[in-house]
Amino acid sequence: MNSGYQIGAHEATPEQVLIIEAALRGESFKVPAFAGASKTTTLKGVAEQLTYKRILYLAFNKAIADEARQLFPNWVECRTAHSLAYRFMMASQPSYKDKLQRGGAFLPYQDLETHSGKPEHWRPFRRSRFQVNIAIGETLAQYFNSADLRVMETHIPEAVMHWGKSARPQELALFVAQLIDITQQLADNMLDSACDCAMTHDAYLKAFQLRQPKLAYDVILLDEAQDTNPVLQAIMRNQACQKILVGDRHQEIYAWRNAVNTMEGLALKEYALTHSFRFGEHISELANRLLQKVSETRKIVGLGQDQQINQGFDKHQPYAVMCRTNAKVFEVAEFCLTRGIPYSINGGLEQITRLIASAYGLYQGDRKAPRSPELSLFSSWQEFNEVAEELNKSEWKTIIKFVETHKEKTLNKIQQLGKHAFPYAAQAHVFISTVHKAKGLGFDQVVLASDFEWPDPKQPSFREGLNVIYVAITRAKRVLVLPKSLRQALNIT
Repeated sequence: MNSGYQIGAHEATPEQVLIIEAALRGESFKVPAFAGASKTTTLKGVAEQLTYKRILYLAFNKAIADEARQLFPNWVECRTAHSLAYRFMMASQPSYKDKLQRGGAFLPYQDLETHSGKPEHWRPFRRSRFQVNIAIGETLAQYFNSADLRVMETHIPEAVMHWGKSARPQELALFVAQLIDITQQLADNMLDSACDCAMTHDAYLKAFQLRQPKLAYDVILLDEAQDTNPVLQAIMRNQACQKILVGDRHQEIYAWRNAVNTMEGLALKEYALTHSFRFGEHISELANRLLQKVSETRKIVGLGQDQQINQGFDKHQPYAVMCRTNAKVFEVAEFCLTRGIPYSINGGLEQITRLIASAYGLYQGDRKAPRSPELSLFSSWQEFNEVAEELNKSEWKTIIKFVETHKEKTLNKIQQLGKHAFPYAAQAHVFISTVHKAKGLGFDQVVLASDFEWPDPKQPSFREGLNVIYVAITRAKRVLVLPKSLRQALNIT
């Protein structure tokens, strides 16, 4: 039966027809969509029918936004939340550009100390200067990612609150009040166009949210809605236009970035996308086994090529390796390098190389070594280790492990891994990625690395652990190879 709607060269599926017709009626609604279920393609189909509308497509990151510009019709504006805020705030506050140039990804710690009003010798609970500064920085980051108008106790990291576990209640209350005041002063100075305090990218997004902007669009399409942080949620709530939210709650793997599933808290009608065109029956069956453990009632229907799990792998054909951690990415890259296998690393190694070089300077005790802004506060390797452990910074822990493993060969090792990596996946035989960077991607053959483990059902992180595995296995279009740990947990031979 002909649906009457086309998406590109293909006829819309019955599920897509329901979504298109709801959009044409002017409804605001949400689309729970499983992996590979053509989320972005469906939004394209919606946009193609709304020819006289001013449409904004909001993407999770720049790469997705750039790709969407090639896919969507020209009356759709494709942006990230940060690029939307940047355009507005830099036009209204030109001095923000200079502030951002001196900050960017991280606020220099000299600005943190100068513009926070922190007492020079403030050492609560006998914590060192660098620990206090990191507590301020982490609290500030939590505030900027929140929907709140002012800094609050809820923005203070749990690890920092733990400092006062043995203190008298009034002593802890005083510390909390001081930390809030200091962080608020720093935030105010960062957002003040007349103050020379540097600015971060998250700061101008927060400034945008605090302006309570009314966006000049008829329709907003929000992709990857399950990974939206509260500050963007607040901006979205402030819009009176038609809103269509698409996401997969089982791909919610950014809790550590304060991402919250926007779709969960909105009382909107649902139109589901359950048919996956990426993979076939065996992978969809495995995914459904995972989803049943988190009480999912819908089932994925796999309509793509089919192959039994752990069968059909051809090492002579290109394949992707999904890793749980950056440490495993390095390990797989080193394996390929020593065997002369052409490889590519998702996202490259430029940023991590700078961090490792800075960390190696700490390891060597070289005070003249260049410091990345993120590590500029630390004066010793011990300090770096202690804070990484205390705040559970996974990326810092990866760097520490890499440096302590390779010691004096550290810089040469990371430079060699970066130098021999091909810049594009199409040039390489092996594409190496963490799961977090691989969302939205699909590959004919996927191998899950050995750092995947079955999560502990008793831990609060159990659901997110399952989500990570779900995202990893659904990157495969045909061939999926599981590590021993997951084969045993899932009873797969």
